Amino acid sequence: MNLLQPLPQHQRPVARWLAICAILVALMVFIGGVTRLTESGLSIVEWKLVSGTLPPMSDAAWEKEFDAYKLTPQYQKVNSDFTVSNFKGIFWLEYVHRLLGRIIGMAVVLPLIYFAARRMLPRRLLLRGIAIAVLVGAQGTVGWIMVASGLNHEPRVEPLKLATHLLLAFSVFALMLWTRWQVLDSPRFSAPRSLAIGARALLALLTLQIFFGALVAGLRAGLSYNTYPLMDGQFIPEGLHLMTPWWVNHLESVLTVQFQHRMGAIAVALGALLFAAKAHKIKELKFMSIHLAGAVLSQFALGVATLLSGANIWLAAAHQLVAL
Repeated sequence: MNLLQPLPQHQRPVARWLAICAILVALMVFIGGVTRLTESGLSIVEWKLVSGTLPPMSDAAWEKEFDAYKLTPQYQKVNSDFTVSNFKGIFWLEYVHRLLGRIIGMAVVLPLIYFAARRMLPRRLLLRGIAIAVLVGAQGTVGWIMVASGLNHEPRVEPLKLATHLLLAFSVFALMLWTRWQVLDSPRFSAPRSLAIGARALLALLTLQIFFGALVAGLRAGLSYNTYPLMDGQFIPEGLHLMTPWWVNHLESVLTVQFQHRMGAIAVALGALLFAAKAHKIKELKFMSIHLAGAVLSQFALGVATLLSGANIWLAAAHQLVAL
C-alpha cells in the first residue's frame, strides 16, 4: 500500500520540486567529492550562515581570510608555501560547496512553505517534507562539525565524521527520490517475498560499503596499495589487525580499511548480479535489472581504476557519484 495518495495533475509541481532538489543534492555530492579530493574543504575556517554567503570582495578581505587560514594545521603542515593566489584556488571550491548547501536549504524550505500554505500537501507528505528539511539542516551542521575536526591538530577531517556527512547526503537524496515515486504513484506489481528481502539486504550491504568508502576517503587510504587484486603482493595482506583493540583497525588502519572496502566491493557486485538475475525473471523488472547490473559493474570498474590511478580526482569523484 502506498504511504501517500497520488497527487492530482495540478499538484504535479510537488514531484518536480522533489526532482530538482534531488538533482541539486547529487551535484552537491559531486562537488563535495572534488572539494575533498583537492583538500579544499579546510580553506574556510568559520561557518557564517548569512554573512558567509558573499565571498571576500577586496584585497584586504582576502588577506584577512588568508590570515585565518594560516592558523590551521593544513597551512602549517602542508601548504606553508601558499600565497594568496594559491589560497584562492582552494577557497573557491569550498565556497561553491557551501553556497550550494545554502541553495539546497532554500530550495527545500521555501517551496515546502508555499505548498503547505496552498494546502497542496497531504499531512503525511507534509511531514515527509519537514523530515527532509530537518535532514538538510542536520547535513549542514554535521558538515561544519566535520570541517572543524580538521582545524585543530591534524590537517584532515575525522573519517567517522566524513562518513556521517556522506551517508546523510545519500539519505537525503534517497528520501527525496522515494517520496517523488510515491507522489507519482509509481506502478506496483507482485513479486516473490524473497526478492523484497533480497532488495533490503542488498541496500544494507551497499550502505555498509558506502560507509567503508567514506573511511577510505577520510584516511586517504586510496593513495596506498595501488595494485589490484593483490595488496602488497597478497590477496589477504598481513597486518590487518595490528592495532588494539581489534575493532580500531576497521576504522583507523589504512591497510584494513582499504581491504574491507575491496572485499565489500566484491560482495556488493556478486550480490547485485545475483539479485539482478532473479529480478530479470519478472516482466516489470527486466529493464531495471539490466540497469542495476550495468551500474554495479561500472562502479566496480571505476573503483579499480581509481585505485590503480592513485586516486585520480576525476575518477574518484565519478566513483562517488555513481555510488549515489
